[in-house]
Amino acid sequence: MAKPLERKSAKLLALILALIMLGSVLVYAFRGGYTTPSREVVYKIEGLKNVLKLLSDSQQVYYLNFKADDPSIQSLINAYWENLAKDPAMRYIRFTEINSMYYVLYNSTYFGYSPYMFLFDVGSSKVFYSYEKKEDYSGVTIKIRRGYGLTENTNPVALGTLDAVMRYVDLLSAQKNLNNSYVLLINKLPDKNYAFFVALFGEYANQTIRLKNSTGKVADFYFEGISLNESGGYDKVVAINFKQNVFFVESNVTEYYKVERYDGLNIAIMHDLNFTKIIRAKPEMRAIMIKLGGNESRG
Repeated sequence: MAKPLERKSAKLLALILALIMLGSVLVYAFRGGYTTPSREVVYKIEGLKNVLKLLSDSQQVYYLNFKADDPSIQSLINAYWENLAKDPAMRYIRFTEINSMYYVLYNSTYFGYSPYMFLFDVGSSKVFYSYEKKEDYSGVTIKIRRGYGLTENTNPVALGTLDAVMRYVDLLSAQKNLNNSYVLLINKLPDKNYAFFVALFGEYANQTIRLKNSTGKVADFYFEGISLNESGGYDKVVAINFKQNVFFVESNVTEYYKVERYDGLNIAIMHDLNFTKIIRAKPEMRAIMIKLGGNESRG
């Protein structure tokens, strides 16, 4: 005959086993029934080039693809993200999913600060933002907090200084026209599944290139992007739109190297199995300078 203490222990064990079984059922139930919270999207821009065209009135754009599964590329993306994630605007936002992100910096305003924003490709998943008020702007709901704005119903979702966010909505809703000269350049970029890129426009692009014994603008567009090659290794694309007689030349800096030219736009397409080598690789350039009096110097 079982003693009272033994009967009590048996009941306790049975209760524990029942709870474990119930917990397992609940886990499977939630696994099967859980869906990512969604939101309404009224403006949707798809394709890296199409997004970049909207941003061509900026100073610089950085792109990070969080879905890249290569460890070396992940380290590169994480290094940039760790720095950008410290921005004060990030304090008020929570995501259920992120595919990729653009960081956009505009030229300084009359008041001495530079408008900026993040664009997050989150599909139709819900974005949670702690806001103080919200306004309708050209059909887009903008949630506002301390000078920052977030577009509730666009994809990519914009988060940044309110003036930058409103500029983005103006372009989405066609209230503001695109810069057609940059649109033509962006259309020429190779179609690749970029994991990372940086694009520079106007004077900021010009400042990245120095040409000895030359005056005037050298370039007005710079693009550098990295992607995984389906056959292994890494691809790199560097594109510069030169405003002077400068051009890329063939080189052996990487395993594969090809140059394409479209008037002033020069594109170098590189491939290598070595990630460090592809990161450091730069296209070789030549310049032809015509001096007064007919003398010609080559660099």
